[in-house]
Amino acid sequence: MIRNRTPSSPRVRSLAALISLACACGGRDAASPGRAEPLPETCRVNLGPRSEALPGATPAPAPPASSRSSRLVAHVELKLATLTKELESKIGPRLAEERNKGIGIAGHLNYTVDRGPFSVAIEGDSLVVRTDVKARAEACRGRSCYASCEPQGRATATVPLRLTPEYRFAPSRVAFAFTRGCEVRALGGMVKIDVTPTIQSAIQPSLRRVEQEIDGELPPLRPQAERLWAEIGKSRSLPLGGCVVTNPRGIVQGPAAGRPESLRVRFGLVAYPELRSRCGDVPAARPLPPLTHDPALPAEDDLVLALVSPLATSASGLEGSDPFDAGGARSRIARATAVPAGSLAQLDLGLRGEACGDLAVRSTLGWTEDGRSLRLVAPVFAKGERERVAGTTLAPDTIVRSLTAARFAPPVPPETLKELVPTIASSMSDPTLDVRAKVGRVQPLDVVLRGEDLAASVLVRGSVELKQR
Repeated sequence: MIRNRTPSSPRVRSLAALISLACACGGRDAASPGRAEPLPETCRVNLGPRSEALPGATPAPAPPASSRSSRLVAHVELKLATLTKELESKIGPRLAEERNKGIGIAGHLNYTVDRGPFSVAIEGDSLVVRTDVKARAEACRGRSCYASCEPQGRATATVPLRLTPEYRFAPSRVAFAFTRGCEVRALGGMVKIDVTPTIQSAIQPSLRRVEQEIDGELPPLRPQAERLWAEIGKSRSLPLGGCVVTNPRGIVQGPAAGRPESLRVRFGLVAYPELRSRCGDVPAARPLPPLTHDPALPAEDDLVLALVSPLATSASGLEGSDPFDAGGARSRIARATAVPAGSLAQLDLGLRGEACGDLAVRSTLGWTEDGRSLRLVAPVFAKGERERVAGTTLAPDTIVRSLTAARFAPPVPPETLKELVPTIASSMSDPTLDVRAKVGRVQPLDVVLRGEDLAASVLVRGSVELKQR
């Protein structure tokens, strides 16, 4: 039965778990930027004390919902071989049989109708089941039969593979057509009688039964979809701390294809997953949305994965970065704290080296060009800080320009995803289901502040394979 080919509840969790593959692969062990040799702390230039305290944190407003498509493509392959076996066992070879069927002045008709083996194929976006039908008819008068024929035909059942919005298969439809009819002649050839319609009418109840049996073998997909939706909507804790929040939005069915022995259907999970270093509030569960369709759903797609961590924790990664030119003296960041200032990060830096003191800047954040680290983008001095720098021998513009070269690590190194995602996917396989994942590209996307958190997003392009063994 195809019903048994659909992944059971533990299997559908494999797809949900794949959303969190990126989460188990970096975390606390992510590599930090290279550390430079210590810079002697001569402090020959000192920044004076601030005349007033820095303003407090101003949490960033929630960013607008992403308009970028984010889908995880799953290729689900199911075996079809047992569908024919089930039909063979439930639909007997004899479809119809009758004796002494009156045919007027020609006497009566005896006939039998038998089917051949069932065959299954995928044609376009439909599952097609066929069987050849052969009949034998005899025209008789009394106990003597004076004419016979052997009509032949083909029954074809078609099941649309495009599911309904309620995650159900549409009912199958069986069509029958004779490829060779049957006529008998009576009264010395004076009367010609076509008995083909009689035989066709006789086998209609059997054809309806074929429809019912095929529909009964098709899996009830909505319960599976609801279980999958519930699984992927959960927050999942990670071994090294933190959790994954999937943020599912919808399920899309793409094209279907296959061979006589297997069916291959493409699905897309619309989601905006997050890897969080601290779990926080999880969005309320959403009911399973109606299934949508995209005939052009690609074989792989881009998934937007947000790496979310507290801004203060991320900014501390600046500590110990390479010394920089402060304009007349060299310095390094020995301490870094950060709070949100609207859509900007306000960083309070403790400088040590030839130039020492506290310095506050505000900046947007972004990825470096190589996509391995995060950086300050167009930093500017916080209120009153430029004046403090100008009161020394340091060059304010040189400092802010130098700070753009500072680097700090994201929660997870994006380059690790290409190898770790397939490895973890393979570990989810079992004797009944082969699970594989492919990552073709990891591309930095954007960095935004959300409340007191930093969200660094990447595009992960790839797909998942779920194949019954």
